[in-house]
Amino acid sequence: MRKTIQIAVIAAIVIAASSTSHAQVRFGVKAGLTLNELKWDKEIVNKDNRAGFTAGLMMEIGLPVVGLGIDVSALYAHREDDMYLEDVKLKRDYLDIPLNVKYKIQIPVLSKIISPFVTTGPDFALMLSDADEGNFKTRKWNTSWNVGFGAELFRKLQIHANYGIGITKAFEYVGKEVDSEPVKGKDKMWTITAAYMF
Repeated sequence: MRKTIQIAVIAAIVIAASSTSHAQVRFGVKAGLTLNELKWDKEIVNKDNRAGFTAGLMMEIGLPVVGLGIDVSALYAHREDDMYLEDVKLKRDYLDIPLNVKYKIQIPVLSKIISPFVTTGPDFALMLSDADEGNFKTRKWNTSWNVGFGAELFRKLQIHANYGIGITKAFEYVGKEVDSEPVKGKDKMWTITAAYMF
């Protein structure tokens, strides 16, 4: 899976670099809400879904192929998790860098008003604050894969719903209830954002 991610990232960079002379580049500001769930490989850790938030900057590169583009963002992301096993609340802050391929569906006449789109690509999260607490140990960076959809309104406002599937572990639980190997947890989350494009 890591090789697949590396190939996807390299391909996106190569496409963007080779098309800059014909590409349309736009910048924007983005903010939204997240609903995070930790998926543990053993059901020993009780948890609850928690809401968080995200905000930052984005860049959209429209490629010469009609409707196709690259969407990359640099976002501050705050996530929280409740762990009932030890009555622990984990608060995490990340520099979140999603790198998505975006395809806008061109609708004749209506495209100036609304353009639906779909997205997919890797997401790289670098932890900004140490969230270790009790028997929960956090990973300093993790990777997810995004799948999303949305719409651009009046070529300015983009509404985007995205589901991130954790690829690498975000946490380990090393409590006394674990017999040998630590229990590993991966992030799974919905993110809904609004972006204003300049």
